[in-house]
Amino acid sequence: MVKKLIVILSLCLLGMITWAQSKNTSTEVKDYREVDGKIIVEMVVNGVFADFVLDLAGDHAILPEYVEKLKVDPNVKGSFRHNSPLYKRVSVTGSVKIGNISFGNSVFGNDVSAFVLKDEPYLRKLGVAGVVGGALFKNVVLTIDSKRKKITMTTPYRPSYMKLDYRVNVSLIPATGVTCPVELNGEVYSLLFDTWSDGLVIMNETDFAKLSGNTGGDVKTSTGYAATTTATKSKIVEKGHFVKSDLGNVVVAKSESLPHSVLGNGILKQGLVSIDYGKQKLYFQPFDLTEVKDEVEGTENIKIEPGKLNPITREYFLEHVYDYRKSKEFVFKGDKPVVIDFWASWCGPCMRLIPELEAMAERYKDDVIFLKVNADKEKELCSMFNIVGLPTLFFIPVGGQPIIEMGATPEKYLEIIETQLLKK
Repeated sequence: MVKKLIVILSLCLLGMITWAQSKNTSTEVKDYREVDGKIIVEMVVNGVFADFVLDLAGDHAILPEYVEKLKVDPNVKGSFRHNSPLYKRVSVTGSVKIGNISFGNSVFGNDVSAFVLKDEPYLRKLGVAGVVGGALFKNVVLTIDSKRKKITMTTPYRPSYMKLDYRVNVSLIPATGVTCPVELNGEVYSLLFDTWSDGLVIMNETDFAKLSGNTGGDVKTSTGYAATTTATKSKIVEKGHFVKSDLGNVVVAKSESLPHSVLGNGILKQGLVSIDYGKQKLYFQPFDLTEVKDEVEGTENIKIEPGKLNPITREYFLEHVYDYRKSKEFVFKGDKPVVIDFWASWCGPCMRLIPELEAMAERYKDDVIFLKVNADKEKELCSMFNIVGLPTLFFIPVGGQPIIEMGATPEKYLEIIETQLLKK
């Protein structure tokens, strides 16, 4: 009786912990496209939208013609410790630093190092600007759902639909790749999780020679970021096991170009994958194990009050200020001048400026609308307008272009309101 009671209490406690974690988890869900089995994500780079291939085993890299298109300074070199991508055989001409890059509001980086690729025709065929690697996602739990073509980013916990006991420990390696244990015919191999490479398991020559299995037919692999066209040898492994799933017969391809054996994007066709970089855990479970329900908080109805410094979101900005997805030219939608304060709670000058702006909002309540954007939460907006210093303020006259200022200088801002917004 006592043992039964302990079991019941343990299950209740586990349920309460799971519920509490889900309530304290920030969630963002983004769609992606799939072309030739590759994951294509839309990034914002220095205020420009561009598609990239997601390669969690790769370094960031861009095609040469996109250096100028993405407003990247070719004279500022990246700070890599290696001269070319570590886990792909790719030719590069050098490296650069990307001023800012973001994926939604959850993933953001300033001064991000990227290789400049020499020539990769297949990437051009895919219609992308380059490759984004795993390093950009190190501060979130990244979940890939190939069935729904969605990427979920959560902090600080995994999505609640990912089961706690369907996980393994992983190791972080340079360039923020992860290696995970995969059992093949009773032998455990540490494989690099690679969302670029087609197939389930692709091994370098050393591991392939050690692998027990029946000789298979020729299969196709790729070298670097080329198309999957190269014929190579394979072996058939009768028993494969990953996390809690039996993989059945596994076709293992041999690659002469891979420095590290990989678990390819074929695993994404068999279930959901979550990577918790911070806790060094990887979750994998079949699609039908549980119902997948996105726990994204609904967009609040934002009410703008005259005389107040009103917080807004990206959605409000797009609807009421300027929709940069529809027009490259800034077209202000409002019928009253607007002041927008980009701020953060850790920014001392921001916090000193807020009371001053609140006083201005009250003073000009009949003539000017005052808004504020939390830069920690609205990273796409910050990337879109290349906001790298705080506080940054937009003063937008009706029918005009924004006047952008940085710093906590309320006297100067009063003058801009009087002379530029109200034209007194």
